[in-house]
Amino acid sequence: MADAATAEYQLSTEPKLRAHVADVLVKSGVAREHADVVADVLVAADLRGIESHGVARLESYYVSRIRSGHLNPKPNYHIVRETETTVLFDADNGLGHPVGKMAMERVLEKAAKHGSAFGGVRNSNHFGIAGYYAMMALERDMIGMASTNSVKYGTATFGKDVLLGTNPLAFAIPAGSEPPFVLDFATTTVPKGKLEVYKRKGKPLLDGWAIDAEGAMTLDPDEALRGALLPLGGFGTEGGGHKGYGLGLLVDILCGVLSGGAFGPTLPVVTDTREGAISHWFGAFRVDAFRDVDAFKADMDRELQYFKQSAKSPGQERIWVAGEPEHEKTAYHRQHGVPVHTKVWDGLQKLSGELGIPFDIAR
Repeated sequence: MADAATAEYQLSTEPKLRAHVADVLVKSGVAREHADVVADVLVAADLRGIESHGVARLESYYVSRIRSGHLNPKPNYHIVRETETTVLFDADNGLGHPVGKMAMERVLEKAAKHGSAFGGVRNSNHFGIAGYYAMMALERDMIGMASTNSVKYGTATFGKDVLLGTNPLAFAIPAGSEPPFVLDFATTTVPKGKLEVYKRKGKPLLDGWAIDAEGAMTLDPDEALRGALLPLGGFGTEGGGHKGYGLGLLVDILCGVLSGGAFGPTLPVVTDTREGAISHWFGAFRVDAFRDVDAFKADMDRELQYFKQSAKSPGQERIWVAGEPEHEKTAYHRQHGVPVHTKVWDGLQKLSGELGIPFDIAR
C-alpha cells in the first residue's frame, strides 16, 4: 500500500509535517495564515501518494523563488472582476495555494446561492495538486472542478518545441458509501515532478513519456528535463496523443486566455524566472440543482461498484476507480506515517538549519 521507513524513505506524521512546512514558510517571510494553507496542500499531496507535488517542492520551488525575489511572500491577493456567478482574482505574484483556496471558497459560496459558479486567478504561481481545490466541493454536496496552466514543459503533437505546461484537470464528485470520485490528471503523459522523482531515485523513465531537446524519445530523466514531456497519449496520434494535446490547450485557454493572464506564447519555460505567470480556473455546481442528493449518491455508489465488480483481466487482483487509490493511501499514511524520500528529508533538515528552526518531523 505505501512506502515504509527504509533507506529510501523516512516517516513523518501529518501534523508534524504540516507544522514544519508552515514554520519554514513563515520564517521565509510568508504570512502565517497563507503558510498554513500551503502546508495543508503539500501534505495532502504526500498523503495521497503524489510525492511529485508534496513537500519535495518546498525548498526547490517555493523557498528558492522567495529567496531569489521571483515570488512575492506577502502579496496583495485581490478581486479584479466579479458577478453573481463568477469571480477573478489577481495573485500579485504570490503563492498559488492561498489564492486558489480563496477563489474556490468564493466559487462555492456563489454556487450555493445560484446553483453553479466559476472563478479564475491570474498572476499567480504553482498551487499544488488541482484535486485539493476540486475536493473542497465534496463536503457541500457539490461537484468541484479545478485546473491550472503552468511553466512550459510539454510539446504539441508532432512537435519538439516546449509550448504547454502539464496543465492538469481535476473533478471531484461525491458518493454515498463509496469514496468520492476524484479524477485529477496532467494533460501531459506525466507531471514534470515525476521526472524529478525518477531522477532522484536514479530510475529510467517509461517509454513514451518524454523527448529530448532534439525531439527523439528518451528514457533519461536528465535528457527529458532538457527536452519536453509528450501530451497524454504519447507521440503522434495512434495512441491518442492529439487528445492530450487538445486537453492541454483547452486548459491554457480556460486558465490563461480567459483570465487575461499569461498563456502559450507569453508563458515562461522552466529556465525563465519571470514572476507571477501562472493562472488557475475553478468551477462548482450543486447536485441538488439537478436531483435529490441522497438518490444521486446512491446511484453514484451503484455506478462505481459496477466498474469495480466487473471481470478482471488475467493476473489482476483489483479494478480501481479514480480517487480510490489516493483515498486508501491517505488513510494508510495517517495511521502508519507519511513517507518522505530520504533526499527530500535531508533537504528539509538542511533548510531547517539555514533558517534556524527545529527539525522534529520524525514519526
